[in-house]
Parts: sequence; structure tokens; C-alpha cells
Amino acid sequence: MQPLLQQLLDNMPADWRGTTFQNSALLGREKFSDNLLRLLEAKRQAPGGAQPALTEEELVALGNAEDYLRVATNLSTTLECVLAKRMGPAWGVEQVWSFASATMPFLAVALTAGDRAVQLYHGGVPAPLTPAQCEILALLGATLHCHAGSPPPAADGAVVLALEGVEGADSAHGIVGDSVLYIVDTAAIDPEDILVVRKRMATPMTTPAVEAELERLAGRDPTADSERAEPAAVAELYAHLQQLCGTAPDSDTLPQLFTAGLSALMSLWLALVARGGVDVLMCSTAYGGCSQCTDLVAERTERFRKSTFDIQGDAIIDESIATALDELAATASPLPLTVLFVEIPTNPDQKVPDTQKLIDSLEAYKQQTQKDVLLVVDTTFAPGSGILAQIEALAPELPAMVFMSMSKSVSRGKTTAGAIVANHVPEAAEVLRSIAAASKILDTAARPDQILALVKNHWGVEDRCRAAYGVTVEVGERLCTAVKSATGEDMPLAYISPEEALAGGFTSSTFSFNLPAPRGATYEVNAGLAQRYVDLLTVDQGEPGSNFKACVSFGQDNGLVYCTVPATSTQGVIAEEDKAKQARDGVQLVRLSFPPTIDVDAVCERMASAVTAVYEGQADQVELEQAEVARL
Repeated sequence: MQPLLQQLLDNMPADWRGTTFQNSALLGREKFSDNLLRLLEAKRQAPGGAQPALTEEELVALGNAEDYLRVATNLSTTLECVLAKRMGPAWGVEQVWSFASATMPFLAVALTAGDRAVQLYHGGVPAPLTPAQCEILALLGATLHCHAGSPPPAADGAVVLALEGVEGADSAHGIVGDSVLYIVDTAAIDPEDILVVRKRMATPMTTPAVEAELERLAGRDPTADSERAEPAAVAELYAHLQQLCGTAPDSDTLPQLFTAGLSALMSLWLALVARGGVDVLMCSTAYGGCSQCTDLVAERTERFRKSTFDIQGDAIIDESIATALDELAATASPLPLTVLFVEIPTNPDQKVPDTQKLIDSLEAYKQQTQKDVLLVVDTTFAPGSGILAQIEALAPELPAMVFMSMSKSVSRGKTTAGAIVANHVPEAAEVLRSIAAASKILDTAARPDQILALVKNHWGVEDRCRAAYGVTVEVGERLCTAVKSATGEDMPLAYISPEEALAGGFTSSTFSFNLPAPRGATYEVNAGLAQRYVDLLTVDQGEPGSNFKACVSFGQDNGLVYCTVPATSTQGVIAEEDKAKQARDGVQLVRLSFPPTIDVDAVCERMASAVTAVYEGQADQVELEQAEVARL
């Protein structure tokens, strides 16, 4: 396979090195691997003895395994496919999982083993985790024991793992390689469970690291993943992140950086569980990944409880949070800490709470319950809001942290990454240190290639967000005009008002909206209206001149408008009754996200034509009715 791998590396499509991919007709890892293996086998068995070259066009034609790097990429799936075939002809890609972590390959097994213990045999090398670290994992119901030497022949009901190269490893249920899990027995280790943990608590191996591994397998000296950021540039990145969040640069309380936003969140929750437990209050329609990651932790321990507040439709976010805190106070929870986790602005509603009212509600809760509180703000949509400065001005003793996904605006979509930044309050700094300890267990700190991408792209994020916000305002106004012309109705936009943008720095590149339900339309038509509109916008995605892409991402500086229906994408795992509350007349939200620079006229023309197509002859009916009203 080496010559074919060399050709694959030499002719790899540029899009394979991205973080988001075309999400129409996604294949999944297994189907993509089947297509790849058929292509390679066809090249190997070509008649005439001369093996034809593998071309970029053939690789593009394979399709896409998934739409986002945190789930899988074509490149990571290619590596896993190759590693599977090295294990034996009967092995499939569903048995091989790469991670951007040395410990998550076996921790994913421990976290999904239920009441079974996981016995990890590490031969003659040191144990990958200490007994104290294993005790922290046990708080999540993950029973892991590390043993020197080789695995025994009988498992006695436990799940047995062995490090690659340990004598007798083939007899184990799974083998742990260098950041790779090989599932020998899929009856003992369910691949679907591993998938959920990897995409909600970790990531696949990062793209540069994958490329370097493929170079080794191709018989080459690796050139990928060789560049490293200079220490001075990394220090500037840390300081800039603190400034973006509104707290003074402090080298003694450096931000913690992770392989993805959800990796950061998982370390936060594990740290708080280890510190004695926590009640978490978050929005019922928070980003689906955050919601499911939180649910997965809550399912595993009595030290962690999740409650929610609703903000859908016309609900006022400040009032919803205050009511939910009152209800939580009435439960008399024994857990020592309460975390209020708030997206500002919210996803996908783009609502911004009044900071003073938020603080007043937390203070009232603290006085009533005599519990410690921690405010965690997700600033992914507006990384330069400086929210910690606002909090300090109003409540200088309130411990607060910023959580953000840097896979969006900060990195310009060049890598996945997440960050947690603490404010100046000592309690927040203590939690940050606990997060660092939890991250060492999970080994999900940002990889060198991710740090390098952030170092190269974090400067200018404030200007990029301001420019993108300007695009959203102009396009939004023209979209509403088009809808009014087609339906005769005023369509409200869920977006950051200019006042909020100027006063709070919440320059989000995104707005959402519910298209008016067509007159006399059936439930089925209304239920499918949002997706039909997105399909019309993205019908020619990927073709030259197309400005639209059907994808869940945003914040990329590439001239593309990202279009999605959150209820079936970013909120896919959220309860149906919660998603239903944000629909109007059965029509779900559409979310559009805009780059800093784009051909606004071309974008607005496409959006207006899609509105016309959605409503078809309704504009004529509106005009007739208006004429009749005028006549009367």
C-alpha cells in the first residue's frame, strides 16, 4: 500500500485539511472507507502491470465521511482505515479510533463500560495514570485499574485492554496504541459508544498529526506537524485571550487551551465533580454538543446535576434565569457549588441578558442558599465581548470564567480548539488549576499544531467580528424586505441589536429567523420550510462562485455564508419539546452566519430568490389582497 499512500499524500484535496466539509449525502466512516479501499484495490489490480496514478479528482469523488473535524475527517478516517487493514484483512474501520489524546483511547472504554471494570495491562512501561487519577475517574462511574505485565487469558466479566506491543495483547478485548484504540471484540466494546465519547468529550487525531502518521506509513520521513510556535508568540496568544475576555493579562493564571470547545467543557465538569460536586443551570436549547456532554456527565454521578431554563420565542432571558434559580434554590441540593452556564449571545436565538440582572439573580440565589456560585459565560459567538470586565465592574468579588470554542472566529476555522479563561477572583483561579489537573487525566490540552494555528490567526479577530457583524445587519435588513414583499408579513430577526453590539461588544456574525408560515400550508409544509430554504441557498455549494455552504460552523474568513437548521444539526440531540418551543406556526429557525467580507449584493440576490421560490405564488396573492384593501 505504500506507493498508493504516497500518491494519496501527493494529490490530497486541499479541502481534506479543513475543519468543515460538505454535509450533503454524508457517507459515514464505514462507507467512506469502503469507497477508499475499492479505489485503492482498483489501482493495485489495474490490468497491464502499470499501476495508474491516483488523482485528486478520484479522491474528491470519494465523498465525505462527516461534516466536521470533531466527528471525523476524510484524512483521519483514511488513517484509521489503513491501520485497520494492517491489523488483518477482516478488520474494519469501525474497530479503529484515533484520538488527539494518549489517554482517551482507554478512557473512552472505561466511560462506556457501565458496571464492568476495565483492566489495562501496560507491560513494562509506567502506568499511564496514577491511582489518584483513577480515583477521580471513578467519580464518573469509570472503574479503571492499571496493571504491569500481560493480560490474563480470562477476563472474569471485566473489559481487558493492553498497550500495543505487550505480550498477549491480541487476547484482550481492545488494544491501545499511540493515541489509537483498536477494538478486538466489538461485543465487549461497542464502537457506537466510543463514537459518542470521542465527538462529545475529545476529538480525532488532529489533521497535521494524521498526515505525519500517513507519511510514516508511506515510508517517508514525516514533514507534516513539524513546525512549532515560538514561546513569545504563545505568551502573546494567552495575553490576547485574556484581553478578549475582559480580564487583565496574568501569567500566573494562564488560560487553559484544549483540542476543542467540548474537550474544555469536559475538563471543567470533571474538575468540579472532583472538587465535591456541582449543580449546573444552563439553557435548554444550548448548543447540542455542550448539552449532550453535560448530560453524559450527569448520567454518571450523583455529584453532578443539570437543570435548565427556557429562552425560546418571546421569553425574556433575564426572567427565565431568575425563575430557574429560584426553582433550583427550592430543591435544597446537597451539592456545594452552583454554576450558571450562559451563552452570550445565545445559540441560535442570539439573545443577550442584562449583566446587572444576571448578577442580581445569582446574588439572590447565593444569599438564599448560602452556596458558592460560579458564572461561566460561553462567548463563542462574540469572543471579543470583554464580558469579564463588565462582571468585574458590577460584582468585583464574583468568580467568573469564559468558555469559548476557538474553532470559529479566533482561529478563522483553521483548527478546532477551546479555551477557558478565569477572571481575577481567587476562587476562579483555583477552579482553573483544578481544570488543568483534570485535563492531564483526559490529555486533551491543545496540540502543538493547534497552538501554531491559533498563534497565526488570533490577531485581528475583533476587527473580523465587527466586519462580519456589519454584513449581518445589511443582509438581514434586505432579507426582511424580501420576505415582506413575498408574504406581506414583517419577519423579526433574532440578532444582536446595534445597541447591544456597541455597548457590550457582542458583534456576532450570525442571525436566525422563522420564515412566516405560508397561508393555508399543511403541517408537513411548515415543518420542512426551514430546510427547504437552506437547500435552495446551498443547491450549488462547492461550485465556483457559490457563496453558501450547508454546515453548522461560522466565523470562518473564507467568503462563505454558513447555513443550517439548528433543530436538525447543532441541536440534534436536544429534546424535541424544547426545540418545538422555538418554532413559529411549526416553522423552525434558520441560522445564517456571515464572513467579514463578501459580495453582499450577490448574497442578498440569492437569498431573495430563495424566498420567492419558497413562497412561489404567494407574493401575487399578497399584491391582490393589498389592491383590494386599497380599493375598499
